[in-house]
Amino acid sequence: MTKKIVFFSAIFLLAFSLVACTPKKPMVDNVNQSQADGVKETGSVIDVSDKNGQTIAAKIGDVIYFKLTGQAASGNQWTVVKPVSGDAILLKDHRATDINNPQAPNGEFTDEWWIKIEKSGTIEMQFDYGVSGKKSTKSFKLTIDSQ
Repeated sequence: MTKKIVFFSAIFLLAFSLVACTPKKPMVDNVNQSQADGVKETGSVIDVSDKNGQTIAAKIGDVIYFKLTGQAASGNQWTVVKPVSGDAILLKDHRATDINNPQAPNGEFTDEWWIKIEKSGTIEMQFDYGVSGKKSTKSFKLTIDSQ
């Protein structure tokens, strides 16, 4: 009797192993990678950190980079005002460094943004600096003409 139990247990484990190790078809199709990542990058990164209030030209797939600074101990921060929706741009990366650090170098924090152009047209961007819910103390505005 014990030999039969061991034998059937071994068969069950073998069958279970084979079933568990076979590749399964996904229940839904994989997400289209190009759609998830947006359009292909051109390899061009355009630094617009010193272009406040200006209009720049860019191509679809270009990455726009800008670095904004603020006073670390002030309680102020940079906030996206526009665009807040749409599919003309894609946020690639955002890094805020020393935002709440009173011992930050020169007392400043940095806010860096990498944004990829996804569609042609005119894109209005605005970032306000201040305390959330209160009037901003300064703004960074940029118009991008993409083709």
